[in-house]
Amino acid sequence: MKRQQTKERKRAAIMQAATALFSECDYHVAHMDDVAARARVGKGTLYRYFPTKDDLYFATVLDAWDHMRHELVEAVGIGDTPAENLYRMTARVLAFFWPRRQFVALLRDSMENPEWRRRREVVVRLVESELSRDRGARSLPPADLRIAVELFLGMYRAALLYREEDSRPEILARQIVAIFLDGIHGAGAADAVEKAHGNAAGAAHEPADG
Repeated sequence: MKRQQTKERKRAAIMQAATALFSECDYHVAHMDDVAARARVGKGTLYRYFPTKDDLYFATVLDAWDHMRHELVEAVGIGDTPAENLYRMTARVLAFFWPRRQFVALLRDSMENPEWRRRREVVVRLVESELSRDRGARSLPPADLRIAVELFLGMYRAALLYREEDSRPEILARQIVAIFLDGIHGAGAADAVEKAHGNAAGAAHEPADG
């Protein structure tokens, strides 16, 4: 038992060190030597757990999706409104990734891997389940609801990558949820865009004077 606990601690230390390193610099300039030094383990130990840098990188990405799933599950309060739950979900995810800003950009790099897609789908379904309780979202066809969830998760990524230095997770979380839900409830906005598009197309086909 003690030996197993030691192995788990070493693996956790390696994962933490690797996530920190991948958060600070590009994957191609990150070195396994640096990970070993940060984790305070020998290179031989590091390679026993992760034979290649790709293995280590992919493990950190899967771990990040698992952490995101955990934060979303923990944020949902039974009996609370969808808006309240979506806010807490957003705030917790932003807070987790706040010090890992650069790592967020890496989360899409393994999207062709089946395990990556499975982990991500769990996260998508959690958000979709909560969003489907919203009165405005319930009127959306399933395909449109899925697109809405993808847009919502895209707002997480944009907020983390392009936030100002003095931004705060809880403030951005409120902005994200407010903008997102107002967009769903403002069903007339789509008609306005379509009308504007029609007017622009009509103007483009009008003959020039003279």
